Amino acid sequence: MARQTGTYSLADLRENRFENVSVHDFGMDTLTQVIQNDLAAHNAQMEEMVGDLALASSDLVRIYGTGVDGQMIEVDEFGRGPTQKDLPGDTVGFPMRKYQFPIGWTRDYLDIASVQDVALTADIAEKAHLNAVRREIKKALFLSANFSFVDYAATKTTLAVKRLLNADSAAIPPGPNGESFDGTTHTHYIARASTLANSDVTALITKVVEHGHSADVRIVINQADEATMKALTSFKAYVDVRLNPSSTASDPKKQVDTLPVDNRPIGLFEGVEVWVKPWGIANYWLCWDAGSMAKPLVMRERPQATLRGLRLAGEIPTHPLLTRYMESVFGFGVWTRTNGAILYINDTTWADPTITS
Repeated sequence: MARQTGTYSLADLRENRFENVSVHDFGMDTLTQVIQNDLAAHNAQMEEMVGDLALASSDLVRIYGTGVDGQMIEVDEFGRGPTQKDLPGDTVGFPMRKYQFPIGWTRDYLDIASVQDVALTADIAEKAHLNAVRREIKKALFLSANFSFVDYAATKTTLAVKRLLNADSAAIPPGPNGESFDGTTHTHYIARASTLANSDVTALITKVVEHGHSADVRIVINQADEATMKALTSFKAYVDVRLNPSSTASDPKKQVDTLPVDNRPIGLFEGVEVWVKPWGIANYWLCWDAGSMAKPLVMRERPQATLRGLRLAGEIPTHPLLTRYMESVFGFGVWTRTNGAILYINDTTWADPTITS
């Protein structure tokens, strides 16, 4: 039988056939290259995961809120209308923080440890990175107060980090039909009016659509709220025709995923697709336009390509210890403040969630 060609991956090294292969026999240089290759694949998957929500950039600040809005002035033969100017916009900043995942071994351990053991340790680092990215996405979207951030990892300047529209008196671009919005009162952090009703979710969708975001509008909920969403009369659950071929013509049909239960589309609310996502927060329903080029967030990373994503940042050999540092430098800040709104379904007054993971 011909031998397989290609390079090892961490998935290969987790197999039972490597259970008794020591790092010493496999070669530390070879193992390091396998980890580097797997990190590249992990980072590519991470970029795809956040692509619907965030635009990757190294920008420190941008100007948001400028818009073209004016009126044609009627004049007579000798008249001359007053000059008009655009909205000035506000500066929005994007934070960036450094995160580390140190791994330590003794030299004696590496002499007897299996390749499988070290591969599993690298897996843990990747999962820790994934959890950190999810946590920072949730903080950027679901917390409502603007804040100042000292850019300690790069410029040492103080940045004004904004949230989704939150009635902070900032300029708001006009709507697609010339609609104007009062920056002192207009907010995209809303609560249910009374008992949760269809009208509350409709109001959530309107908060996004009225600003011209309509390419691929979605709602994200936590798995814990799935039954609550399905109880609303305007929600139509996807019907898997493989399981229910006799469903009525009015049921939206889709070959739905049954697994994983925390990351799948479950149906439509007034034409808007509803997703259960692992980063959704119970009692907080997010609506945004995933198809818009103007993403809600910017994911800020280093300008140097080799310093982006999760990477092996360094190795410190101090006999008898060997410490290896996995590192990632990133941050999320709201960019398109109109492309996103959140409905708090647990009360009639908005309250920020507590986000720890």
